[in-house]
Amino acid sequence: MKNFLLSGGLLLLALTGISVNMNGQTKKYPSLNHMALYVVDLERSTAFYRDIIGLEPMDEPFKDGRHSWFSVGAHSQVHVISGAARATTHDKNTHLCFSVPSMKDFLEVLRTHNISFEDWPGKPGAVNKRVDGVQQVYLRDPDGYWLEINDDKY
Repeated sequence: MKNFLLSGGLLLLALTGISVNMNGQTKKYPSLNHMALYVVDLERSTAFYRDIIGLEPMDEPFKDGRHSWFSVGAHSQVHVISGAARATTHDKNTHLCFSVPSMKDFLEVLRTHNISFEDWPGKPGAVNKRVDGVQQVYLRDPDGYWLEINDDKY
């Protein structure tokens, strides 16, 4: 009977297409691999994401001088690609969000580099506090892409 139940369970998994990894967790959704940003000035954008946002540069395979890659987690990356003719205006609702270990330290970096930031409603130099206690600010990168930065409460 035990073998019959085990076989039936495996057959059910095979028929439904649900995969189970070795630690027993079910994976039913895709994971984020990378985000690509098309920029005007690769050197300026690379410096911004490395020195201001604090992303970790990684080796990029093209070696053509048009790409910078950054690691943003175990399996995710940001690709910065040169070639855009001009910076464009973007709505704040379309943004990338990064978590930082210390909002205080991050804001000091912004202030040191004279980088403007605001809260969600748009008040300059202000910090939001969500109902769950997470602090957040919004700023634009050199090409006008909006970024949300929040403190890493999780």
